[in-house]
Amino acid sequence: MNMLNQIVVVEGKTDSQKLKKIFGNKLQTLETNGLALNQKTLDSIKKLSENNEIIIFTDPDGPGKKIRETIIKEVNKNIYNAFINKKSFTFQDKKIGVAEANEEEIKKALNNIIKYNVNNESISWIEYKQNDIYLKSNRNKISKKLEINLELSSKSLFKWLNWMNLDVNSIKKILEE
Repeated sequence: MNMLNQIVVVEGKTDSQKLKKIFGNKLQTLETNGLALNQKTLDSIKKLSENNEIIIFTDPDGPGKKIRETIIKEVNKNIYNAFINKKSFTFQDKKIGVAEANEEEIKKALNNIIKYNVNNESISWIEYKQNDIYLKSNRNKISKKLEINLELSSKSLFKWLNWMNLDVNSIKKILEE
């Protein structure tokens, strides 16, 4: 991971501590304080995005998804996303998040960042529906392949596919695998 001009946005202090333990104290993190994310923090992220790559690395749960989407909409430009696969946690794990993930999963997530562009439309709603991408089985297959949250609604997946600049042909290839 190239740490120069990159800031990793996480939910809390334990997430920052875990990342710094793995990558060292030169890694720059910014904490949202979970769902307590406020306008001051959003303004800071927006300002930092002018000269830095912002990587959103939130927990693979509902609040993490909400925080991610709020930041993406607010920053309104290219932004990078890292995802921990929910499947890497066991049934016995009481909490699933960045702080609880193992080092291998964290490195994998940060080595496979996905660039989102909030202003992009690579697939139309008509194409999305005509190609049955909205079907739950197809949404799950796409989410699994891209290692993003498996519980995305049809509208959320549509939005995320556009942010990732995936067109119909790219999505069809995923579904054929």
